[in-house]
Amino acid sequence: MLLALAQSLCVSSLQAAPNDDFGRLFSRPGERKNLDVMRQNQKLKVITQQDLQRESATDDEPVALPEPVTLQGYVKRSDGSTTLWVNSKPVQENSEVDDVEIGHLTKQQGVVKNSSDSLNVKIPATGKHIRLKAGQMYEPETNQIKELRQLEKEKQLHLEETGVIDGSETE
Repeated sequence: MLLALAQSLCVSSLQAAPNDDFGRLFSRPGERKNLDVMRQNQKLKVITQQDLQRESATDDEPVALPEPVTLQGYVKRSDGSTTLWVNSKPVQENSEVDDVEIGHLTKQQGVVKNSSDSLNVKIPATGKHIRLKAGQMYEPETNQIKELRQLEKEKQLHLEETGVIDGSETE
């Protein structure tokens, strides 16, 4: 029985091996020769200790995050131009303010009937792209978008809890 099993394995392995020459897997001899010539003629870059130190110094530096980005509102004129109030400054679309790139104001697509316009914003320090609606603020430190109304309510509650009104304590 063992002999029959060994014989069947030998026969099946002989049948699985192809008779033709498989050759190189990735390239033809002419292509291989061209690759070898290119590799031989390639100039090697020598990495010095200074290069390694410069590279590690740039990796160790923390990314300086910008201040929070707030979109207070916008005005669309009949001539097509738009003025945006970003961080309490009037700016035009496709401009830069406070280390932040301001994009286009666009209509958001969605299931909500009363969808509003949103602003494309890019934070170059982190490479992050966000969309803000009027009355929203993006905090880079926490990576969150918050509603200005909600922040005002929280601030008011905090002032009431601490007993501080307009920066002066009550007795």
